[in-house]
Amino acid sequence: MRPSIKRPAVIIPRPTKASLARQSKIRNSILVSTTNTLKPIQNEQIKSENDLTTIGLNKQQVQQAQTRRASTVSKNNIIFKRRRSLHKLAVIVSGSSIDNEAGDGETLKQVIVASLTENVKKMDLVEQPKTKNYINNDNKENRSSKRPTLTSATRKKPIQIPIQILDNYAAEEFIIEIIEQALTNDDLQLDEDDEPIDPTYAMDYVADIMNLLYALEKKYPLQSTFLTNPPSSSTTSFPLTTMATMANGSATRPWKLTTKHRTILVGWIIQLFYARFHLSQDAMHICIGLLDRFLQQCMTSTTLGCGFVTQKNLQLIAVATFLIAAKVEETHHPPVDELVYVTDHTYTSDQVKRMEKKILHELRFELNRPTSLQFLRRYSFISSAGDEQHAIGKFLIDMALLDVSCISLAPSLIAASATYIARYILNSDRSSSTFEQYWPIELQNRSPYKTFESISHGIKTLAQFIDKNLTGNNCKECEILIKRYEHEQLSQASLYCVQQRTLIQKLANEDN
Repeated sequence: MRPSIKRPAVIIPRPTKASLARQSKIRNSILVSTTNTLKPIQNEQIKSENDLTTIGLNKQQVQQAQTRRASTVSKNNIIFKRRRSLHKLAVIVSGSSIDNEAGDGETLKQVIVASLTENVKKMDLVEQPKTKNYINNDNKENRSSKRPTLTSATRKKPIQIPIQILDNYAAEEFIIEIIEQALTNDDLQLDEDDEPIDPTYAMDYVADIMNLLYALEKKYPLQSTFLTNPPSSSTTSFPLTTMATMANGSATRPWKLTTKHRTILVGWIIQLFYARFHLSQDAMHICIGLLDRFLQQCMTSTTLGCGFVTQKNLQLIAVATFLIAAKVEETHHPPVDELVYVTDHTYTSDQVKRMEKKILHELRFELNRPTSLQFLRRYSFISSAGDEQHAIGKFLIDMALLDVSCISLAPSLIAASATYIARYILNSDRSSSTFEQYWPIELQNRSPYKTFESISHGIKTLAQFIDKNLTGNNCKECEILIKRYEHEQLSQASLYCVQQRTLIQKLANEDN
């Protein structure tokens, strides 16, 4: 144990009767004796040095009081103009050296408090502009000439805030079509053997959510023609590409965005999400959706023009959309400096932030376009899908991100096609192959796809791309997804698709 340290004791002397009496006498001497003494002070009838010595003041104190009378106190851009009655109170407090009795002290306190309250109410508030600073000056004429004159109309005039930005981003009305009917009480009832439904499915208003998603995907359509058939330079005010002049005077070949550039860029984004930062699948689909929307906006807009998307800033656009999607979906987004690092410091953090702001303004801050993953979850729930069916569906919609021909397909159609293909290759009974077997009545009633003709185009487009890139001539970007879905936690979805490649070829070659 540590030895205790003895500190010297502090002895506080007790007050004696003589000291208490002396202190009470000093306190009583601070107060003014009678009310008659206050009368000439309040009227400021101090004319001679004898009167000053009577109340305990000298010439220097009076001059200081007069100087303070001409001064102003400024705080928070507002000038508090002192009145003369405030200086009366200062004289009262300064003349407290006269000996008074204890009984009159309480009366003087009430007079001081009443005088203070009255003078606070009489303060004048004068607005002070930010561009001018008023200096204390004894000349009242100069001070009054510098003070701005405010009329009642000027004071009551409200401050007008420019609302041009608000007008540009005003919300547009759109019609929500009722595609999925609301659930009834009979639909919500469960048998004893059924498992309880996860409350995150929001069964009470899930139909309203899905109808809204169907309306939003129609509001923000995407067309693959901005890559396959870009507009000509004659129809737009901006050229498609700019000719770069080299040092020797010769011009380089013009650059334009192609489908290959988009495939490489999307593959790099998928690698960032799955291999580098290990973020969610929802954020990845949002990111690529924003990328396609912004590229389409650049190719069709008259303000930006096609020349805005160049080989130099293409990766910068991808990094900015990555940052926006991570902010929307993830709890903590990766730091901007780390995104700059993955680009090998090709760009700076300020450039990434400026591009992020540019994308948000061009898309009018409308980031609520649904993804195919949202519809896939709903279709898997309605069809009572197992883990294998849902994993194969996720693998197919991830592969669809790399397919340029799938850009024009609605997210709900991609999810419906992936669900149909997954149920088709998982079905072991080939004797009675009907449309209702792979697309049940529940899916027909709760989706806009009622017949095979309404879904056949999406099935064929997706099956052709999967069949082409499963083995043999698969691109490097597809290998990332194939290796990812070989894991047992994802039910080895890619390996099962390779095994059932003949069935996928059948769907790819099937005529409508």
